[in-house]
Amino acid sequence: MNGKILAFLGASILATLSGTASAQSTLTATVKNNTPVTTTFSSPSGCQGTNTFGNLLSTQSQTSGILSPFPTSNGCSIRYTRADNSRYCNWVLSRTRSSLTGPWNYPTVVTTKSSTGVTCTSTITSVDASGNWSVNLAIAP
Repeated sequence: MNGKILAFLGASILATLSGTASAQSTLTATVKNNTPVTTTFSSPSGCQGTNTFGNLLSTQSQTSGILSPFPTSNGCSIRYTRADNSRYCNWVLSRTRSSLTGPWNYPTVVTTKSSTGVTCTSTITSVDASGNWSVNLAIAP
């Protein structure tokens, strides 16, 4: 009897763990530097998960897949600053859902810039029902 209870508990724990793992989602962000100078990366509000962004040379781009450890949200704060005049683009990327089994909301991108003289763009390129999504970001003169 105790063996059956332990087997049931073990199976329940495994099912819960595998369900939690499958509930994780990935934000894939690509940033393109269209300025004539190097841009430096920072993440003012951090990311939900580990990103691999770094500084970008002129015309360089970089993609980072950020796996969120949270089952109901994913997101990242990304800022690129021009090395010559400190003008920057800041993007706050996020996607949420209200519960573990609820549907995912459409992702949001909030873009701010330091001043005139810099152009910041964002384009959501793909969205799926599992919470995964992709976005292209660009900083330009």
